[in-house]
Amino acid sequence: MAVSETLLALMEPRPLHGYELHQRYGALLGLRRPLRSGQIYSTLQRLQRDGLVTAVGVERSGGPDRTLFQVTEVGTSGLERWFFEPGGVQQYLQPDLYAKVVLALLTQRDAVRVLDVQRVAHRALMREMTKIKSSPTSGRLEVIAADLAILHLDADLRWIDSTERRLANLRDDIEGHAALIQEADKLR
Repeated sequence: MAVSETLLALMEPRPLHGYELHQRYGALLGLRRPLRSGQIYSTLQRLQRDGLVTAVGVERSGGPDRTLFQVTEVGTSGLERWFFEPGGVQQYLQPDLYAKVVLALLTQRDAVRVLDVQRVAHRALMREMTKIKSSPTSGRLEVIAADLAILHLDADLRWIDSTERRLANLRDDIEGHAALIQEADKLR
């Protein structure tokens, strides 16, 4: 998630201070990806340095003074571009898992076990997301976030199952690649 753009969008309707940004982020987007308050304040400093936000006042309540930040015209233009550019599409949503399977095959480790361990973790998270989705206390934002997670987890589980069915052939492919690498190393 693009933290800078997220904060800009949260404060675009009206000036906010860091604590309010932290609360709004948590309420709207923090279901699975909480944002530390320190990250919010360091991002606000960068946004201000880059001219994307400006300090427009100080709010004084019972606690410490809180600087209010407002999005500048430059920040609004950047935010507009960000909204309508496609997000980064990754070829592999689980690159670590892919690497683990390939390297397990290469090093004669139990690739089925690698897949099984990940399958168990994915299913546990899927159950957690399903509980959130079906809970009467979950709001609509939590439900659509849980739906997104469930669909990604389901796709990963299908990849895990498909890969497990192909392991024998993959092992042959890996051994073939390893032999080519060894031959190339001998020529050096």
